[in-house]
Formats: sequence, structure tokens, C-alpha cells
Amino acid sequence: MKRGMVYLVGAGPGDAELISLKGKRALQQAEVVIFDRLINPFLLTYAKEDAKLIYCGKQPCRHTLRQEDIQKEILIHARKGKTVVRLKGGDPAVFGRVGEEAELLAEHHIPYEIVPGITAGIAATAYAGVPLTHRVHSDSFAVVTGHGSKKSGTPEINWQALSKGVKTIVFYMGIKHLKTIAAELMSRGKVSETPVLVVQWGTYSKQRTIEGTLANIARKVAQAGVTNPAIIVVGEVVALRSKLAWYDNRRLSGRSILIPGPEKKHLKLIDQVKQQGADVFAFPLLTERATADRHQLAGLLGSNKPRELVFLSAESVQLCLQAFGEHKLDFRHVHSPIYAVDPSVRQTLRSVGIQAELLEDSRLELPVFIGKEAEVESMRHQYERPAEELILTKQQVSQKNIEAFQRLIREQHVNALLITSRVEAMQLLTFLTLSGIEAEICNGLQLICKGKDVKLLLESQKIAVQSLIEGDELVGLLDIFDIEERIVMEG
Repeated sequence: MKRGMVYLVGAGPGDAELISLKGKRALQQAEVVIFDRLINPFLLTYAKEDAKLIYCGKQPCRHTLRQEDIQKEILIHARKGKTVVRLKGGDPAVFGRVGEEAELLAEHHIPYEIVPGITAGIAATAYAGVPLTHRVHSDSFAVVTGHGSKKSGTPEINWQALSKGVKTIVFYMGIKHLKTIAAELMSRGKVSETPVLVVQWGTYSKQRTIEGTLANIARKVAQAGVTNPAIIVVGEVVALRSKLAWYDNRRLSGRSILIPGPEKKHLKLIDQVKQQGADVFAFPLLTERATADRHQLAGLLGSNKPRELVFLSAESVQLCLQAFGEHKLDFRHVHSPIYAVDPSVRQTLRSVGIQAELLEDSRLELPVFIGKEAEVESMRHQYERPAEELILTKQQVSQKNIEAFQRLIREQHVNALLITSRVEAMQLLTFLTLSGIEAEICNGLQLICKGKDVKLLLESQKIAVQSLIEGDELVGLLDIFDIEERIVMEG
């Protein structure tokens, strides 16, 4: 019988790049992922296509799963021999109840590993420009819960020891009781002018910071409407923020962009936009399954029909040759003329020893469009003459992509949707159809697309486009956001 394995993984505080390599690898191997509400939903895209996802998000006064039920779920799947990841926001050992879960697994002799994560108290303060320790200002810090177990929820803390014995104090889950926290610290000797910082949604582009003192921080936080998740930092190191703040004031701070396409295709743009302060989440909404069968492929061999094979992407070249090999067919027996849809595809064909002409300005007798489903469908709309098709892969949706897409939007982790090509637009539309998600989910986002044909395609499906990019994507994005910023300031 297969033996189960459980990884208790810290996902980090929000910025998806802050998960550890070990945590990411465990997530990629998992057959079952049990995750909470404070993880970045983008991390779910790292899971296997067929991984079972279980949401156990807990909010104040509204628990989706009780802790006992979460532990029961872990145990059930581990006993079935599954690889289970319990994915927690921040670090699992810092108010993450990992001790209870590890105890249960140990009692039932189920192997497990605890994979640390960066806790919010360290990461959010660092992003806010506040080091928790400093040779001049702070030689100690404490991490304290701001929410107690008694009925009122107020923290049960040795306030005297905390006030006198620690230079920097970090409170988790304390926004509701901020007024009490400040009052208790002042009554035990902390001066009323002690600097305090509150950081909400730390390490996301939507991170908000409120500065004040023990005397006024509760009022300032209430006026700003700050809610959890947030951490509270009390101590002289907070004053260093005026010199060390680096994250909040970048050109695209507060912008978060979802691109429904493969990350590797957009690496340069993603890097540039992130350097300007935005969050960018890029992943293909659809996955592919091979569909070309032996009969279809064999039909291309030795044919005397007046037809031409047209490859629609570099990937379609590799997929086609791979399919020929898997079905024990020899592409050298194909005698039809070969065409490439653009120079990059022609270069790919030449790299594997196949000479091809460019499709542009060629009048074909009966082309056979060879590519993935979205590529073939896009060409079908552009080419008005009769043509045959060889679809190498068809599109399907996975639970992980549905979960990630919906949570990124509904939990307001993204505020803009960027579509850079007709293929991406088609993929978005197909994804919405196959997953049963209403197109209205995009209504709250700023939808930006590149090219008038993409805009027309989306608007034909009742998806409103607010902004159009014609040239360079980065320049276009910066121009769009700068214009909006000026409008807001002038308004």
C-alpha cells in the first residue's frame, strides 16, 4: 500500500515569489492541496493539473472549516497514500497551528515535513522600510498575538513584561483590539509618542501603511478603514521608515495585472512592470491534451492532393514532429509543400531540417493549418478560402486554474486584465465557456488589450475594453496608468 506524505508548507506573506523553493516543489508534487484564505491564489497554479484543492479559509466569525475538520481532511487523504500539502499563509509555525497538525500526524505515524515560510511580521515590515532590529534602535523584538481566546477576543498578554522587556513588538491579528493594545502598553510605561506602524496586505502591490503613535494610531487606522490582514509594529525602529521606505512609492504601486498567457512568453514585460511596483500574475488559463491520431497524421504522408501544410507556431512544429514519432510515422515521407505563418516559425522548421516558405503573399490551393486548437481557430477566422485543419492539441480547464482565476479577481488581488494577442483573447473566452464562469467577472477590472482586432473580438462577446495599446506594451501600460493618475489628481 502506498504510504502518504504530508508537507506543512508556509506560503509566505503574499508576494508569490517569496515562497521557498522547497515549498514550491512540494506544491508541484502534491495530489491534495488544503489551503487557507491568506495564501496568494496565484500559487495554486503551481499544483498538478489533477490535484484536488480543498479550501479551508477562515475569517473572523466565519469559518469555512473548523481546525478539527482541517486536521481530519489531512488525515483522510494521507491515509489513502496521497501526497498532501497543507498550504498556510506566512510561516506555519507562527500562529499557524502547525503544532496541532504535526501532533496529529505523529500520533498516527504519518510522515510529514514542516516547510518554513517568511512570516508577515518580518516581510511586511521589510517592504514598509522598517527593520525589526537595528544596532542603535532595537536589540530585540517579540511576535505577539493581538487576538485572545477568551470570549471578548482581547489578547491575554503579560503587558508589563512586554512593555519593559522588548524594544520592538509585532502584533498579529490585532486590528480589532488596537485601541486596547495601545492603552495597555501606555499604562505599563510605553510613552504615548512611541512610533507605531500598521501594514495591511503586506508585500502585495496593494500594501497600505498607516503611521502614527500609541496615542493616535487607533484613530488613524479607523479613519483609513484598515482591516485584517494587517500587522502592527510598535517601537523606535518605525521612525526609520522616513529614510528607508522603498516599496510604496514606485510608479505602478497599487497596480496588479492578470495576463491570461504563459509566463515565459511575457518574462521581459513582467520583469519591467514588477520593477515599477505592480503585481503581475501570468498563467495560461487552459491546458492542452494531445488529439492528433495516427489516421490523421498518416493522411499527410505521400499525398498527391494539391495541398500545402501550414505551421501556425514554433510549438506546433515540435508537437507535430513529436506526434509523428509517438505513432511511429516518418515525417520525411510528407511530400506536400511546407509553409510557416511567420519568420520565427520558419526558423524553427529550418532548425529541424525542414525548408519552408512564408505564408504571406502566397496563394495556396488547399492549405492544411497545423497547430493547437486556439491557433487553428484564430486562423479559421482570418482565412476566407477553403482549408483543412490538423488540430494537434485541444484545450481543457483544470480546477487549479479555475480556483486561481476566480480568487485573484474576487478577492481583489488584481485590478487590471491585459490581453496581448488574439490567441490570448480566444483562450480567455474559451476558458470562461468551459469553466462556466460568467463573463461579468471581468467587469470590475480595467481591461487592456493590444490591437484593434483583439478589442473587437472581446467586445463582440460583451466584454468591455477600457484601454487599447497599439505599440510597445510597457510604454502603453505606463501611458495608460499615468493618464489615469493625472485624471484622479485633477479630479
